[in-house]
Amino acid sequence: MADRRPQGRDEGDQALKVVEDACEAHLAEWKHRKVGTLGDLGCFSLQNGKALTCGEGGAIVGNDERTMDLCYAFHNLGRPHGKSMPQDRGGHPVLGSKCRMAEYQASILMTQMETVEDQMRRRNENADYLSPRLAEIPGVVPRREHPGATRTAYYYYGFRYKRERFDGLPRDRFLAALSAEGIPASKGLGVIEGKPMPREGVLESTFASKTFRRIYPDLGIERYREENLCPECDRLCEETVGFHQRLLLGARADMDDICTAILKIRDNRQKLL
Repeated sequence: MADRRPQGRDEGDQALKVVEDACEAHLAEWKHRKVGTLGDLGCFSLQNGKALTCGEGGAIVGNDERTMDLCYAFHNLGRPHGKSMPQDRGGHPVLGSKCRMAEYQASILMTQMETVEDQMRRRNENADYLSPRLAEIPGVVPRREHPGATRTAYYYYGFRYKRERFDGLPRDRFLAALSAEGIPASKGLGVIEGKPMPREGVLESTFASKTFRRIYPDLGIERYREENLCPECDRLCEETVGFHQRLLLGARADMDDICTAILKIRDNRQKLL
């Protein structure tokens, strides 16, 4: 979890609303306070890979009645909702979408309320067991949490793969070997076809478009790259290996299997080159 201290708003400034992206952080905590409650609004994803899921959709939480009424109206065709909005019959005081959740999706979520806390605890216990054991393997650097993160959601458990400590074994071959050992790992997010975000082709075409040049004549792609290239972030993306939260729901023996598989690959790294 990143540093979640309030950013971008002076004390007492109520005009600027802070919307917290807690997409994959169900039940995570920052200094014993639930993630999603640190801003004016907290947004969670309920897509099919998340720790709490109904297949698709999401949820918004907040304490301000006016703001929450607006959120409800936005997802319900802009129709008024709650005491803070005019209740003219048939009126649409704001623009809105038609993104209403179905009752059967809500029922799927409600049944998970009985298990989500226990699953969260198991993920954290298994991660706490796994990390120091991975740290003993040369070339594997487990993730470290910020001191303020008192509870982690572990949607994705990642570690850094130092290929130079594996005699230069490419990360793709390392991942293939892990898969062969029954460990479904991936390289995570951030690099597409070997290109960090500021060098993606979609940005090239956007900056070259007539509309963009008309609106932002002084913002060229070279300037953008200079201001947005993050070499340390790129390096992290190139080294990341990890797996989905489902693996952390396994038994303690499953965590041992992950370590055993990586040790086996390291011991046989020359055969994989």
